[in-house]
Amino acid sequence: MNDTLGGRNILLLVGASVVVISGILGVFIGENGGQVTEAVTLFGVLSLPTSPLAFSLYGMVVSALVLAVLFGLVEYVSRLEEA
Repeated sequence: MNDTLGGRNILLLVGASVVVISGILGVFIGENGGQVTEAVTLFGVLSLPTSPLAFSLYGMVVSALVLAVLFGLVEYVSRLEEA
């Protein structure tokens, strides 16, 4: 069986899709949340305005960071297994 997409390419495609979906969901949450409150405090440190752009960017950054850590761990374990 000839596999044209490697595992790394599939993970990158899935990761990019998750980041885009997080951005789209952030727009909807920001639009609806703006009617309830003006700002949300995250972890008692960061105050985030409830605007569609802010929630979209926050969702995309957080999901990209989480996926980068997870994919990095997968890469690390894969290299350990090869040795």
